[in-house]
Amino acid sequence: MKQKHTSKKFVIRLLLAVLAFLMLAGVCVYTVFIRPNLHGDTVIYKESQVQKGNLVQGIMESGSIALQESHINYELEINYSEEDDDDGEDEETSRYLQIEEVYAVQGQRMKEGDPLFKISRDSIDAVRRKLQKAKSEAQLELADARSDYNTQARSAKSTYSASKAEADTASRSLAATTNRLQQEIELLYGDIQVLEAEINDYNEKLTDEDTLEDYSDLKYAFEKAKEKLEETDASSVAAYTANYSSFQNAKTAFEELDDRLQGYRDGIEENQEQILEKLEQINQSQADLSREQLSAQQSYDSAVLNGSLAGDIYGYTVDDLAGTVEEAQAAVEEAQSLLDDFEAFVGTDGIVYADGSGLITEVAYESGDRLMNTGAMLSYVKEEDYTITIDVSEEDISYINVGDTVDIEFNAYPDELCSGIVSAVTTTADSSYSSTVNYPVTIRIEGDTGKLYGGMTADITFVTDRAEDVLYVSAKAIVTGEDGSTCVYIKNAEGEMELKTVTTGFSNGSETEITDGLSEGDTVYIASTVSAGQSEESLKQTGGSRPEQGTGENAGDGEEVFPDGMGDFQGGPGEMNLDFPGMP
Repeated sequence: MKQKHTSKKFVIRLLLAVLAFLMLAGVCVYTVFIRPNLHGDTVIYKESQVQKGNLVQGIMESGSIALQESHINYELEINYSEEDDDDGEDEETSRYLQIEEVYAVQGQRMKEGDPLFKISRDSIDAVRRKLQKAKSEAQLELADARSDYNTQARSAKSTYSASKAEADTASRSLAATTNRLQQEIELLYGDIQVLEAEINDYNEKLTDEDTLEDYSDLKYAFEKAKEKLEETDASSVAAYTANYSSFQNAKTAFEELDDRLQGYRDGIEENQEQILEKLEQINQSQADLSREQLSAQQSYDSAVLNGSLAGDIYGYTVDDLAGTVEEAQAAVEEAQSLLDDFEAFVGTDGIVYADGSGLITEVAYESGDRLMNTGAMLSYVKEEDYTITIDVSEEDISYINVGDTVDIEFNAYPDELCSGIVSAVTTTADSSYSSTVNYPVTIRIEGDTGKLYGGMTADITFVTDRAEDVLYVSAKAIVTGEDGSTCVYIKNAEGEMELKTVTTGFSNGSETEITDGLSEGDTVYIASTVSAGQSEESLKQTGGSRPEQGTGENAGDGEEVFPDGMGDFQGGPGEMNLDFPGMP
């Protein structure tokens, strides 16, 4: 009985142990397998095609088109006198051109030679008559001015010529007297120059080193010979005679050189005295010249004074008459120029044509308006005058230079890429609207601007590197294989996902070049992560399934798909979590 009771306790304990083990195993299974899936992420995929085109890398900024306007101007400044209104014609009809028809419309793209305005024939004829009349009147005034000039100027010139002849005679007399006395003075100065040249020659001889050395040697020899003679005993006749002879020879040589040097000194002194005499003669001649000039000048002044009034009258008369003629001539030329400009403006058919091509931004006149003032008739923007000004940060401005080429993508034409040239970089910072220091950069749009309008927004890329005509995929399609190789997931011929090894090249951060392993148009997969509890619909609403936008020229939209055979993997918590090497 006791053994049976013991077995029953053992069975109970065994059941409790098994139950505890099962509970522990359940906790482990929940912790290890179920709970991670409840709180894990689900990876879904979108398809993207392998593109071919250009990849660019650089600084991107945004801006809008600014238009630099050119104008078709009316520049005829027609000034009518009050007398012009007394010809019996209607004032406005005869004074101003009238626009009969307007062919141009704001927003129109015109070409050079397109008709813009038509001027009424009646207003053309009326204005032409007034301009021709003004020219004729100016020509009559010019003829009168020339007649007065010829008559009055001839009389004044005759009187002036007589006075001028008398003054010329006095002037010649003055010139002759002045010339004679100046020649005398010049001769005296010539003599002085000769004397000074001799003095310079004497001074050179007196200071010649060889001569001075000879003088010193002869003087020394003379003094030695004299000293030796004085020391010789007179009783020694032979010795005394020899020393006396040496003394006489040394004395003679020394005195000859000394006399020659003294002659130089005397010559200098004599020349200096002659120079002083010549200078006195010059002073006397200059005094005579002043007296003679004064006398001749008085005679000349008297002759000039007699005819000065005639000369003044002649000058005033000629200047006044010449001024009148010049004014009349200028009036004729102005009238002719205005008439020529008028004819050029109205042409043969009275139509104003476009002198350039571009987008018309403003038409200042309507049919029936009159051209009463100068100014713009029409404003337009030339193709080369489309610009975009953007602000570039101080971190990027050092990469930008005038003449750089940029890529431009307009929001209105997202599939078209335009080019531009940096035409100006402002060196003064503009931080009025931001704490960041920016520098305005102006870009001139190149190529066809026929579809562009002022204010259009665009993204500008300052290209720092590029790859031309290459295959590329989104950088997010690149994954790393288990062996460390570079791979992408592609859709194979059966429509299934397949991991494929590829070789990559240039990358701009958004797209990556594929140099080997893929062909243009191949489908690759880009992974997107869906948090647990987030459905595919909520992912789309929050933008999680938006396609990646690259800077490749042909970058397209990716499409969120689930590869064939993998539809059961989308869904909510607890579904299978797909983990591929390199995937997020």
